[in-house]
Amino acid sequence: MSEALERLLAVPPLAFDGSLHGRLETRHGLYVISSRGGEVLRAGRTKGQKGLRQRVYQNHWKGDQKGNLAGQLVATGAARDLGDARRWIGENCIVRTLVIEDDEKRAWHEHFMLSVLRPRFSDGRDGRFVV
Repeated sequence: MSEALERLLAVPPLAFDGSLHGRLETRHGLYVISSRGGEVLRAGRTKGQKGLRQRVYQNHWKGDQKGNLAGQLVATGAARDLGDARRWIGENCIVRTLVIEDDEKRAWHEHFMLSVLRPRFSDGRDGRFVV
């Protein structure tokens, strides 16, 4: 499992800019969203039918769900509103992704990754986020 995490962290980062949507994989995998300064803000895996493009771009950056990164920035007072949160992500964050198609392997790798990286924001067991 540490090998997959090492590979993920060695991937060249992608900026949250106009080219991100087209550069993200549509396949399943792991992702790490961090500040340009290196703080891990969010990390996780794709589930269901949606791949990395959906999870990172549509959910964490452009989405309006409270449990995704933009919503968590608003809820904690780090951003005034979703527009402010999206601007902040675009100016301050990068993402790394690693394709892992197998559901079971992806789940195990996510658990290991979260225990090692300990992102600032994550999902709680009851569906609420944890800061």
